[in-house]
Amino acid sequence: MSEDVGRRIHRLRTARELTQRELAAPRYTAAYVSSVEAGRRVPSTDALAHFAERLGVSAEELATGSSPDRRVRLGLELALAEAAPAEAVFRRLVNETAAAGDELRQARCHLGLGHLALGRADLAAAGRAFAEAGRLSAGAPAHLRAAPVAGQAECLRRQGDPRYAVFLLTRALDELAGAGLPDPEALLGLHTRLALCHRDLDDEDAAANAASAALALVGPGDPGSVADLHLAVARTLLEHGDTRAAEGALLQAGLARRQAALAVELAHCRLIRGRARHAAGDRDGAVRDLTAAHAGFAAAGLTGPLADATVALAAVLRGLGRRTEARNLIVDRPAAGPAADRLLAALAADDGDVRAAERHLRDAADGYRRSGPRRSLAAVLLDLADNLEAQHRPAEAVALLRDGLADVERLSGDSPRSG
Repeated sequence: MSEDVGRRIHRLRTARELTQRELAAPRYTAAYVSSVEAGRRVPSTDALAHFAERLGVSAEELATGSSPDRRVRLGLELALAEAAPAEAVFRRLVNETAAAGDELRQARCHLGLGHLALGRADLAAAGRAFAEAGRLSAGAPAHLRAAPVAGQAECLRRQGDPRYAVFLLTRALDELAGAGLPDPEALLGLHTRLALCHRDLDDEDAAANAASAALALVGPGDPGSVADLHLAVARTLLEHGDTRAAEGALLQAGLARRQAALAVELAHCRLIRGRARHAAGDRDGAVRDLTAAHAGFAAAGLTGPLADATVALAAVLRGLGRRTEARNLIVDRPAAGPAADRLLAALAADDGDVRAAERHLRDAADGYRRSGPRRSLAAVLLDLADNLEAQHRPAEAVALLRDGLADVERLSGDSPRSG
């Protein structure tokens, strides 16, 4: 560090055509300046302040080589990159933040690269980027190390190892608690990932608890719009030379932007909590959560999760007696799968139309035969047998159950998020 500072002092002094004696006067000696420039001495804080004043720069710029204005402009560039992610921009900013010695912002660049890699399902590249972000932030407080952990956990979850991901996330949460750092942004990122991991492990109670903890940290309004507003304010303040206020606006923009980046994960959390509320009898709360989840998946264009949210919401509406709304919701989502057919059968049975219920149950059984899970196929076959019994067709019911048992046994295993 002293060598870098010394070279910087030498460069600025010669550019201003000052001698070592002129820079040193009246408090220091030319010999002292010479030893600092040569890297043999580390200038004290007072000496740095004196040299900075004589050279016409801030003490921070002299010590680090980065002016407050440049630091904020770099932060603005990074915030804009997070708003409209592009790999080339993040890679350029990796080099610039490295040159500025700003390891935490360099880590954020690698986080951006990691999330881009996740978006294209390149889990190997994502894992490397999150690992590098973790390395760069290794010496930082626990709340600044949470984002790389959340990214690494998501890679593990997608690679089929949610159990180890739970371990990493739980350890990070314990570190936050132990350090007395209940940082809302860090907690939000960890709890959202934890909810998805517990869901993958078919631990509904733990998933619902983590989802509720995450959603309790979500602020009102659209975080993307809030982030854009803070970015505009930061740019204006920077243009007017108010560096300190611009840094504050950038901080707020970053918080909002990172919450906006969790939109899909938060939609999953709302789906998880909505199902839990429905199971607990809180149908109004379930409708709110599932409606928000439905909107979130629709905005993201995620057809599979959207189908899950559609069926879950329609089931709650049916329970509230809003059967027409429930039926229309499913009919508008024709690819919702066997779970939707099963619900349509229940709606038909509510109307006393056992023939229509039979058709839907047969469609549901065909769907579960193709994709499982076994327990859902078994449940539908039992419903269908009851339907046939109600139509006074007992022989068909017995044959269905006999053949259905073989179908259930042929399925290889459960898919915890199907049905």
